[in-house]
This record gives sequence, structure tokens and C-alpha cells, in this order.
Amino acid sequence: MSSPHPDPARPAGIGSGRRILALHLPLLAVDRQILIAQAAGDADAARHWRHGPAACHAPGPRGPMITIPNPAARAAGVRTGMTLAEARARTAGDILLAPADPRGDRRALAWLADLADRFSPAVGLDGDQGLLLDITGVAHLFRGEAGLIARAGALIRGRGFSLTAAIAPTPLAASALARAQAHAQAQAQAQGHAQAQGHAQAYPPADAAVVVAHDRAGPDETRAALARLVGPLPPEMISLDGERLRRVAEGLARLGIRRVDALDALPRSSVAERFGPGLLDLLDRLYDRAPDPLHPRRPSAPVDVRISWAEPIGRAEDIAAATAALVDDLVADLGAAGLGARRLALSVHLVDGRLQRAELGLALASREPRHMMRLLAERLDRIDPGLGIEVMVLAAPVVQPLADLDRSLPGLGQAPLSAGTGSAAVAALIDRIDARLGNGRVRAVRIEAGVMPETAIRLIPAAIAPQRVVRIDDGPHRVTAPRPARLLARPEPALVVAALPDDPPARLRWRGRLHRVHLADGPERLTGPWWESPGAPAEARDYYRVETEDGLRLWVFRSRGSAGLVLDEDGAADDAAATDDWFVHGIFA
Repeated sequence: MSSPHPDPARPAGIGSGRRILALHLPLLAVDRQILIAQAAGDADAARHWRHGPAACHAPGPRGPMITIPNPAARAAGVRTGMTLAEARARTAGDILLAPADPRGDRRALAWLADLADRFSPAVGLDGDQGLLLDITGVAHLFRGEAGLIARAGALIRGRGFSLTAAIAPTPLAASALARAQAHAQAQAQAQGHAQAQGHAQAYPPADAAVVVAHDRAGPDETRAALARLVGPLPPEMISLDGERLRRVAEGLARLGIRRVDALDALPRSSVAERFGPGLLDLLDRLYDRAPDPLHPRRPSAPVDVRISWAEPIGRAEDIAAATAALVDDLVADLGAAGLGARRLALSVHLVDGRLQRAELGLALASREPRHMMRLLAERLDRIDPGLGIEVMVLAAPVVQPLADLDRSLPGLGQAPLSAGTGSAAVAALIDRIDARLGNGRVRAVRIEAGVMPETAIRLIPAAIAPQRVVRIDDGPHRVTAPRPARLLARPEPALVVAALPDDPPARLRWRGRLHRVHLADGPERLTGPWWESPGAPAEARDYYRVETEDGLRLWVFRSRGSAGLVLDEDGAADDAAATDDWFVHGIFA
């Protein structure tokens, strides 16, 4: 059940044994329009998008231009780049038009990529109309490459999207073959199957896929199969930058070069001199002679394990047993790598295509299976299996060497969090509370590089707390006076009466009550960063610790420039004349 982790960026060669699955969606924008019409209850529009001439358009240099026609419009002669007037003329005005929505198309593609996570730990985007999956070493989980292609095709076509697929040793070769298959099918639909019979023989129909050899083929067999399939391709098929490569293809056509194998047979120095070294790089990547990395949408987890079933599961007992098996496999992989998990992510892929996720953090890196299972059990009852679960994936996206566990939680002293200590028990308790109430509910203190008290500390989830006890002295500015046990969320204004301008408060009115000051100590001046107020004096505060006659101990400050209120000879003053530049910022225990 444990899936190997091929490095998508490693240097590739025929002997590397990589298997890349390309899923190309040639009519993504058109299929979205059908789904939008169906969701709006407009059956006539959905039928027209499916069977009548229709196309998406976007602004162009000559006005709105066609970006993608549907098969019926293409059969009527509508092509990409054609103006709307030309398209209407070709279809006698019967064409249905809609503005292109590239952002919506990208969101749909990202959603499909999330669904495809069930088939591979590394899923990347292939331009704006396709997906690339590194299926090296995972096909056996789906009864071989044929079973994997069938399930991936059923999943995406079941969402209403047309699809072509190809498997090759490199991302570029797989992408080119899948796009060539879509091009051949479009030619067949536009020209009739009799005229496109050659294409139909070279590339399988929509419910099949182009496969370069098989996953157990040797290097020589793979090399021959790859050359046989990519050789007949037109040069413009080997790059997503269609416009630039189209100009190169036109130059090659003038030389009589209309196939990739004919281009590859030319002297390399002549090709580089005439068309630039980039074309040679594309050829080398296509034929698996140079590294061709796959760039996943999300960084692959350092360790993950997965399990799939031919028949979906749905009972709570089966889900718990599968989770326990995944935990055991994950712990084994973590132990082999000398790592502990700091975060767990459980992904549940349902038969109907829905994806459910559960993520939780650990206050202490761990590979203790009972502890992990106890945490995951808190989330299993929130999983709705629906029609059944076909794939479950457990990943450790954040890991840490277990040798680095010399940390303690805030306020627990300097003892390391090793197994059997009280600190480890508290860390386990934090994990369980987070698992039950939600990530980040337990907070710890982090010292920030701030001078003012409200910016000097920050509450963060305990799972990512500093790896030692934090103290107020840990900041860049050493504290020389006591700090209150409780700091108010923001300073609260108070009316203060003082004997002299620089004296501490004699009495203050705060939260509607009058307090007479019995003892006072200060001031302690704190000055804010000068760069936060360019061209003006930096904020300055004079802090005092005061104790009132009723025993209340407060931390108050006066803003710079406040003169306070001077008492008369009898020590009397009117509270209405008191200054409002004083604030209460904290309460001492």
C-alpha cells in the first residue's frame, strides 16, 4: 500500500522507468458551457452546445475572435482565431456564442486535479487544458495501467468533460501524444471518418489511450515504441507554445519537414543555427534524452501511503481498519527515514468523485501508531462515505528528524519532550484537544521583534510553537521592569489627575469607576520604531505601575506630549478637566 516517491525533477533517461499519464481536455471551455446551461435548467442551450454550432470568444486585435469551437462548429468551418462575423457567415448565423472564461476554466482544471490526486502522489497541470500524473510504481494499485486509465477516464468523463489520454516516459511526450490524439479526433469529426482513416488508425478512439510500450518493457522496447509514436507527429505538437512553434513549423514546412522524426534526423548544428537551441531541447525532452521534470501543483508530501479497493467500502469498521493499516505503513516509512510526523493529512476519495480531507497537527513529532490512530479516530466519524470510498491516502506533509526532539512547550520548563515525561503527556493532550475541537484551538506565545507591548508577543497554534520555553527576555529588547500578568487586547483610555506634569497618577477614572492611587512606580519609557512614522517623532510612552486604595494593580501609560492635570494647593481638581492621553494597558496579579 505504500507508494514510492519518484522525484519529479530528477534527470530522466530511458532506463529511469518513469511513466507519465497525460489527460488532455480539448473541449474544456465548451464542456463547461454545457454544464453551466444544465445547472441553469436551460436544456435548449445545453443541447445546442452539445450538438449545434457553438463557440467561445475573447477580445482580439480585429475585435472578438473565436477561442474554441465545438465539434459541430468546427465541422461547419469555424476555426480558432476567426472573427465572429466570419463564424456567423460559416454557420448562417446559427452559431451560439459565449465569452471565454479562462479563470473559470483554470478553477475547473484545478478541481479535476484535486480529483486526480487519488491516482498519483504527483499531479501537475499541462497548460490550460490538461493534467500530468506521475504514475511510476502506482499502476498496480489500480490493476495495471489499463485499469488506471479506465478509472481516470470514467472519473473525468463522468464529470461531463471530454478527454484523451496517453502514457509515455516523459511529460512532454505524453502531453504531445494526448494532444495529437485530440487533434486526430477533431479532424475525423470535421472531415468525416473516411478522410481521417489514417489518423484513426494511428491514434485510438476517445475511450482508449496512447500507451508507449508497457510499464515492464525494457529500455530498447520503450525507445523503439516512443520513436514509433512520436515520429509521425507534426512539429507544432511538441510544445504548448503553439504560436511560436507554429512559426517554426511553417519554416520547417518550407524545407519539406513535416514530421518530428524528419526534424530529428537533421544535423543538430543546422537546426540550432536556423531555429535556436530551444528546439533541440524540446526534441531531447520528447525522446527522453534530456531531463523533463514534472512540476506538481502541490509539493509532494515527504512520506505518504495509499490504499485502493476494486469494490468501494463504506462501513465504519472497514474505514477504521483501513486507517489503521495506513497508519502502520506510514509509521514504517517514517521509521525507515528516521523521521517523525508533525502534521497528518487524510484524504478520502469517494466513488462519486467527491474528496474529503482531514488535517491535524502534532505538538511533538511522532511516529507512535497508537497516538496517531487516536487522533485520526476523532475525525473518522465526520467522514461521510456516501456511495463508497475507493481510495484513501494518509500523508505526513510536515516531518522532523526524531533526533531534534529537544524542545518543550511554553511554561513547562526546559526538560526535553521525550517519551514518558510530563511534557510529552501534555503534548499528547494538546494533540487530542486540537483533533477534537479543530486545529489551532490550543495557543502558545511567540516573542516578536517589537518594542511596544502589544506587538512584542503573538499567540500561535501550540503545534508550531518555538522549540523551547519562551521568555519575555527572548525578544530583541531586554525588559528591565516587571510586566503585568494580563495585557489588555488594546490600551483602554482613562481620565487621570496628577500632582505635577511628570508625576504618576494621583487618581484615575477607568471603566466608569474612580480609583485613588495608593502607590506608584515609574516611569519606564518605551519608544516605538522610528521607521513607522517617517517625518514625525516616533511614538513614546511613559509606563507606570500603580496600586489603588482598593488593591487594584494596573499598568498605565501616558502618551508623549501629555502634560497631565496639575492639582491646586488644596489637592483638588475637576475630573472634567482631566487629560485623556492616559491609558490602562495591563493588570498585575
